[in-house]
Amino acid sequence: MKREERSKILGVRLSPGEWAAVKKQADELGLSVSDFVRVRILVGVKENKKEYRKKNKKECWEVAAQIARVGNNLNQVAKWVNTYKSKADAARVIVFFSAALTKLEKIEAMMGE
Repeated sequence: MKREERSKILGVRLSPGEWAAVKKQADELGLSVSDFVRVRILVGVKENKKEYRKKNKKECWEVAAQIARVGNNLNQVAKWVNTYKSKADAARVIVFFSAALTKLEKIEAMMGE
């Protein structure tokens, strides 16, 4: 499926405080301000989450599968840490869990939860 060209521009005026809040949220999710605002607006336009999920069943199943893969990876790391406690490199484990949390937060932002 070919991605639709984005040729329209939406201009919004924000106070410095509003801009800082939007920028901070986008940065925390690893998104550009444009992507962050686009997702938040489009999710907000949906009739409601239940209706959105009904209309976009395939997309929701794909997101659920992504979340399940992240959860599976977390379980594997937890098992490894519990099995090899004395050999566990705490810094590497923390980085892994932090990356997994970031991915989950991005998924959450995309779904508008």
